[in-house]
Amino acid sequence: MQLRTTVSGTTTVLSNNASGNIAVTGFKSYSLLKVQTNVAAWVTLYTDANSRASDYTRLEDEDPLNGSGVVAEVITSGAQTQLMTPAVFGFNNDSTPGSNIYLKVVNKSGSSNTITVTLTLLQLE
Repeated sequence: MQLRTTVSGTTTVLSNNASGNIAVTGFKSYSLLKVQTNVAAWVTLYTDANSRASDYTRLEDEDPLNGSGVVAEVITSGAQTQLMTPAVFGFNNDSTPGSNIYLKVVNKSGSSNTITVTLTLLQLE
């Protein structure tokens, strides 16, 4: 039986509307149940660092392309928890699959902040 777990990562100080990349240690594959932020943010999860780099210039109101490596994204309006309903399947797509979960985080808080993102996961692999 697999248990739910939380993993977190924190950006450096980001100016309003600036983005930062972080990787959190999760699992090779997982079910994403919740995404929590400590301030307003746009958070995107990716299968690998190359997919994150390729998606870097996509605007907030643009949908990601199919097969682009985007696992999920949420936009929060403050310190919020976004439920993923239905839960989202995610996985690491590095050449040797590992436990990194790659995130891009955009500060939407209105002022400079560090942003902590907490993911609630169910390990699949």
